[in-house]
Amino acid sequence: MYINTKHLQILKTIKNNQVTNIRDISDIFLLSNQHAKLHLEDIYCELFQKLSCDLKPEVIIEQIKNFSNAKNILRNSQQLTKNQKIFYLIFRLIKDKHIKLSHVCEDLNLTKRNLNNYLKSISDIFSLYKFKIKISNKGVTLIDSPYFIKKFKFILTFKTLVEKDFLPKKIRNELVNFIKIENFYTFRKDVSKFFKIINCDFIKHSEMSIFSFYTAFVTPYKEQKTVENISYENFLKYKPTYYDSEFFHKIFNFLKTTIFKNLPTIYLNDFFNLIDVLNPFKDHFNKFVRSKSEELRHVFAKYLGSHIYTNTDYFRMVNPWVNYVYLKNIFFIDDSAFLNINLNYFANSNIYEMTREINKILPGFTLFESIFLWYYFSENEDRQENNIFVFKNLPSAIIPSLINEIYKKHNIKITFSVNLKEFNEYRKHHSIDTIITVENFKIYSNDIPIKNLFFPIPNFQKISPT
Repeated sequence: MYINTKHLQILKTIKNNQVTNIRDISDIFLLSNQHAKLHLEDIYCELFQKLSCDLKPEVIIEQIKNFSNAKNILRNSQQLTKNQKIFYLIFRLIKDKHIKLSHVCEDLNLTKRNLNNYLKSISDIFSLYKFKIKISNKGVTLIDSPYFIKKFKFILTFKTLVEKDFLPKKIRNELVNFIKIENFYTFRKDVSKFFKIINCDFIKHSEMSIFSFYTAFVTPYKEQKTVENISYENFLKYKPTYYDSEFFHKIFNFLKTTIFKNLPTIYLNDFFNLIDVLNPFKDHFNKFVRSKSEELRHVFAKYLGSHIYTNTDYFRMVNPWVNYVYLKNIFFIDDSAFLNINLNYFANSNIYEMTREINKILPGFTLFESIFLWYYFSENEDRQENNIFVFKNLPSAIIPSLINEIYKKHNIKITFSVNLKEFNEYRKHHSIDTIITVENFKIYSNDIPIKNLFFPIPNFQKISPT
């Protein structure tokens, strides 16, 4: 049975009581129902050593949830995907500069033919960083280019940190040991100061980025000039034109007084580029990123409202995530950060449909990016908009409480409620920005956005009968 990362991710959602049917798995992992069912049957077969036969998916999920030691069993049989094998080869080249073909084939259980295909993929990826590999009967050699190797090590470290919880045992320990740094406590303390200076949220991805930068670039050769050895006057030569003097001086003091003082000055521009990604100061992203962000705008507007078109922060917020997804696709980064969120109580199911639509334009966009942007733009929703609640079968007595729950869970302020029968008469005399409903009925309107939300039942804790 072929068990890979996706199987382990699905197992985690089952063990966390976050899925109860095939549709849940399909929504969370953006799979077709058929592919979700195949993954579920693979897990069942590996754990119980028999086919699921005619068992219903809901029964399979329940049996998997109650199976003890399931994670270890799947981990022990987990195999490397093609992309994981490619990047393990890249890791070996970055670390050792030379690898023997026979050893690689043995380590990864590859035929020579498969290896040649993988080496072609590696060459294509390396071409982005302007260095090459040399292939001979003796093996594969990385043609040295120190600066670009450091840039690639940054990506490789970040990818490892993102994926490490679901990497196969065969390579996880080797990769993690490769990126260790001394005095991690001091590093965390200094990075916390850094995020306060640049006004960036201290989230896991941000910390991974700065950690990856540190391990890749703050390892100077003796002959290199470092930040510790230059004056503020010399430091000014590296100042981006769009930085104000006060902010730039804070960055200087940070670099001079923390573990980053050993950063070689030749990498300062890379450091400022990282700051721009963590908290963008300008629209510095390439034309591809800008055009994709523009293309996605109508999708966000469809699900979040027309205020998206006038939001002045739109590109500042969306560009970094589009750029991240672009990099994920180039380097096959499998980010499962959304699995750390309790998706049971994610109130609005429309986010799944929104993510699927975004994926048609930009493959690789996950629920993590969608959730972040959904809440960011919801917080900035125009409170002057005339959002009305339309209902049909609900008792009017509960509508005020329902509207209050919608505001708490979706951050949507509703200004009026009206029965479906009275809706057409209402719209003759009033302008409407958005229609809100929690019932499954059709409202025929070509000019007004409609948000169909899940009925917001309050969270509760089950009490077991005594």
